[in-house]
Amino acid sequence: MIQSQHKYLSSTWLLVILILISAIITGSSTKGVLATSGASLLTLLAVIFALLQGKRRYGWRGILLFVAIAFVFGNFYENLSIATGFPFGHYYYTSALGPKLIYTPLFINIAYFQMAFIAWNLSEPLIDHHSGGKHALVVQPLVASFIMVMWDMVIDPWSSTVSHAWRWKDGGAYFGVPFTNYLGWFLCVFSILFIFSVYIKYFQKEKSSKIIENRSYWIQMVLVYYSWVILLLLKALNTPFSQKTTDLAGQSWHVQQIYQVGGLVGLYSVVPIGLLVLIKIFKRYSLN
Repeated sequence: MIQSQHKYLSSTWLLVILILISAIITGSSTKGVLATSGASLLTLLAVIFALLQGKRRYGWRGILLFVAIAFVFGNFYENLSIATGFPFGHYYYTSALGPKLIYTPLFINIAYFQMAFIAWNLSEPLIDHHSGGKHALVVQPLVASFIMVMWDMVIDPWSSTVSHAWRWKDGGAYFGVPFTNYLGWFLCVFSILFIFSVYIKYFQKEKSSKIIENRSYWIQMVLVYYSWVILLLLKALNTPFSQKTTDLAGQSWHVQQIYQVGGLVGLYSVVPIGLLVLIKIFKRYSLN
């Protein structure tokens, strides 16, 4: 059993290394395919990572249900907002992310899953909670939603204002992204995680797995969470100050400044969360 766990964690370590390499290469690239498409590769690797870790912890039934919940709620809120402006604001997706289901790229709905799963895991040590306890229904989804929105604050200005994967019709105060986007994100993510927490509390037969007793499991979660901060900080260092971008409201910014702010937001929000998780875990579990 122990040997099986070691073999399994070795395979997920390989994915984590590939994710970090993707972040470094994408962050260091200023031109070409890697500069624009490297983030998609990073996301797909993170999806595989989350599936493997989720299968190990919750079984295929549990993790595929998580995928389905993230897909359904993500697609619902995204399409609702594109059609009505609620809850995120008024925007549209370009063709950059591929085929769409109604107005929303399928890629977006898949991307929701990987970071929602990581945020769900990272929230657990912060509230000293094991799945199925008294905090399962509300507190863990609440904390995990904040953790995921922190990540979105790092990536959204780059993805929309710089890369133009999606575009805000009226611009916004946060480098072309409106205030309502982050409130909408919180609502959407909380909906996903609350439904999953109900499943965990009332329907998941195996409440925990031995894999969470290994520090490596948590270190990997933190490193994947950090990957986008690494990417943005490297972008900030490698992008010339002369490069500018303009949102649909006509507001212009230096691209380097967008990267710098995204990196700084991550450095002083995402990074401390990861450190707190590791402090908790290193006190609780051994390094196997």
